[in-house]
Formats: sequence, C-alpha cells, structure tokens
Amino acid sequence: MTGEIGPQLPRDLDLAVRAELEAWRVGDKVKRLWSRDASLWTGADEASWLGWLGIAGEQLGRVGALRDLAHEARAAGFTHALVLGMGGSSLCPEVLKTTFGQIPGHPELFVLDSTDPVQIWAIEWRVEAARASVRDRLRVATCLEFGPRYLHSTGQAYKGGPNSGVFVLITCDDADDVPVPGRRYSFGVVKAAQALGDLQVLRERGRRAVRVHLGSDVKAGLALLRRAIEA
Repeated sequence: MTGEIGPQLPRDLDLAVRAELEAWRVGDKVKRLWSRDASLWTGADEASWLGWLGIAGEQLGRVGALRDLAHEARAAGFTHALVLGMGGSSLCPEVLKTTFGQIPGHPELFVLDSTDPVQIWAIEWRVEAARASVRDRLRVATCLEFGPRYLHSTGQAYKGGPNSGVFVLITCDDADDVPVPGRRYSFGVVKAAQALGDLQVLRERGRRAVRVHLGSDVKAGLALLRRAIEA
C-alpha cells in the first residue's frame, strides 16, 4: 500500500493560513513586498527593514572588494575572525561555518550570538590558549558553548549516549543585574538557576561534571582557570 504523508494543520489554523495566502494573492502583496511597500505593515518605517531582499545581488557586485579583503586578512596573518550578532544576523555566518568549515590558509571563523563584553573576552581567551591547550595535551575533542545555545540545543545531547565526556560549567556574577518585569527575581537569578539545573541533571545521569564559579571579576577568574588548565 502506498500513500502520501505530509504536514497537516488543525482545521481552524489551516483555514486561517489559506485565507491569508489568498489575501496575498488578491492584494498582489508579493510584488508590493519586493517594492518595499511599508503599507503591508503599519505604513511607517518598515521599508528600511527590507534591505535583505536585495542583498544577494548587491553583494555579487562587490565580489572584487570582498576578495581583496580576504587577501588582506591572509597577508596580515589573521588566524581567527569573530562575528558578533544577534538573532538572524548571526545565523548566516553560522550556516556558512558549518557548511564549509575552516578553509586552509584562511582565518578560522567564530560566531557569537551576543555583543556582551564578557562573552567576547571569553572567546578571545578560548581562541588563544585554553581549549587548544586541553586538546593538544590530552589529544581529545573539545568544545565550548555559551548559555542559551548550550542549554537549549547542543548541551542536551550530552545528557544521553555514552558517558565519555568531562564537563566544566563556568558561571559568574552579573555585573549589571536587572529584575524580571512583574517578578520577584532578576535575570541573573534565572541564569544561575538554569546553570545549576543543568549541572544537577548531568550529575544525576552519572556524567563527570564540575562547576567553576568566577565571581564578579570574570577576567581574573578566567585567567586563573587558564593557568590551572595549563599547569
């Protein structure tokens, strides 16, 4: 017996989606989108958000400049490049890195979905010494993940499968903690609870895990940790 299997929406949602698609067809909204018609939304400044529509064609016209930049980076001896972004702006570089990896003779790309100074400094610390030191001395695979991405994606994979990993959970105090609106706790408390909860689950599943809390002086704490790793 053969048959087709595909996604199926609940009836109410399916009707709503079909109605919206029909509205876009009747209103010629795709053409209006490509012409940067802000009236598709509020009629305010939405047209200024749509530069991504023509980005591919625009960048094809800059291929020469981009190649020159790559040549300058290689000639200057750059070994690493760090992209700072939030949300969608970091997704494309992440996909490119995952797809192509490190190209021999070119800088290695790191993508950080944040502009937080502490995380930037931590990336620099990792790139220069600590992770490479562990990898090279012990001949083991190493990786480093930051809070949200680790807690909600890659970190979950470590809680199953063979018990072959060693985990160091690094936390710190927030320099500028702020309250969660309408709640009796702060964002710093939420992050600490997430980190401690993750540590608890790792230990409950028999994983070898330890927490290193850096306190308020993150740079000094990371420097001390680096010396301990390299000792």
